Amino acid sequence: MRTLIAVLFGLFVAAGAPQIAAAQTAADAHKQAAIVAAELGTIARHLQAKPEMALDFSKVSGEYCLNTWKAGGSHMTHFAIDLSATQEDVIDFVIADSLTQAGVDVASLPRFPGGLGTMKPNTWYYLPAGELEPHHGKSFPVPLLIRASNIQ
Repeated sequence: MRTLIAVLFGLFVAAGAPQIAAAQTAADAHKQAAIVAAELGTIARHLQAKPEMALDFSKVSGEYCLNTWKAGGSHMTHFAIDLSATQEDVIDFVIADSLTQAGVDVASLPRFPGGLGTMKPNTWYYLPAGELEPHHGKSFPVPLLIRASNIQ
């Protein structure tokens, strides 16, 4: 769990670094640091309450996972351990069923390209149930929506 929090801290710092660098006053930098600290505190409290949500996929895809499915949610997020090795720094996985039941045609989204490092950043992809999902190294019995973000 400490390793996951360290990776998350690195991602938040990487995401906030340009804003902090552009800050014109120390107050701006402190304000940005407070946001990062609050986000990390929230994640730490969730992990303390449900430590089974932290999963290690470092050997499968070089990522750590925060899986709310373990706590009854429908979302999980993977965090790349080495941001320089991929453009898929943060990957969101959402169970598509609730959207499908609400009438959203998720199957009209671009089909998941099928490999690690193959997603275009900030594009939602559809992965039908039963197809291999390489970030986990397995298939899921439910359809997924998947999106990668590249922290620059």
